[in-house]
Amino acid sequence: MLCNHSRRDFLRYVMVGGVAVPLTFAPGFFQLAQAKAFNFAADPNNLTDMERIHLPKITLPPVVEDGSQAPIQIELDHPMDEDHYIKSIQIISFNDPLQTKGNFYFSPLNGEAFIGTQIRLSGGESTVWAIAECNQHGRWAASRDTKVAAGGC
Repeated sequence: MLCNHSRRDFLRYVMVGGVAVPLTFAPGFFQLAQAKAFNFAADPNNLTDMERIHLPKITLPPVVEDGSQAPIQIELDHPMDEDHYIKSIQIISFNDPLQTKGNFYFSPLNGEAFIGTQIRLSGGESTVWAIAECNQHGRWAASRDTKVAAGGC
């Protein structure tokens, strides 16, 4: 039986899900990936202490004039102790030809989990995801919407 999934769908499912490849074509896979692979805020307006330290805070302009130089900052108020720290942060935008915008790795010696950089975004509306991985509490994801006026990928 053939599936009607594109190569981009396959790569999106594998990158976001972090789940075994045979599951990528199962019905409702994306919902499964969201439910099992990542932690999200139950109520974004009323965060718990666990959510407050683990959810990435994304600073991204709502409108980007030049998509080839979109400024972005990601930070977490997470302790960077020897036994409890942020291992990595990944930036992804699924609307772009190059979906992974960066993988950044941390250790307790960094002192804080903070990224300030520029990314390239294709024109139009985009949702940029930040995924932070805690060494004890798994992956936490947050997103920000933006609109790119011109330029980019």
